[in-house]
Amino acid sequence: MGREKILVVDSDLDSLSKIYLALIHRRFKVEACNNPEEFYDRMKRFKPAVVILNLDEYRIRSEKLKQPAIVLVDNEKHEVQLNDGDILLTKPVPVDELLKAVERLI
Repeated sequence: MGREKILVVDSDLDSLSKIYLALIHRRFKVEACNNPEEFYDRMKRFKPAVVILNLDEYRIRSEKLKQPAIVLVDNEKHEVQLNDGDILLTKPVPVDELLKAVERLI
């Protein structure tokens, strides 16, 4: 595992930094973005293998995503239609659970 590119998009800076550090520690190439308006530019430039983003961003962008996604929600009571293969995780996400999800998508 390692060196695959992962883009993390979340306006919650605490969550964003925890995920970023966990992935960097596991030797992934990670780009973090807390401004959803930069999403498409980051996708074009960075070309990630996996995208990690919150539910609101996923609802806006899921039809256009070609990369597999890990969708973060604040509680388990959300009903969401995921694209095939995408994964839904509840915040705060334990590091081991996040890494297992990333491994499944890469």
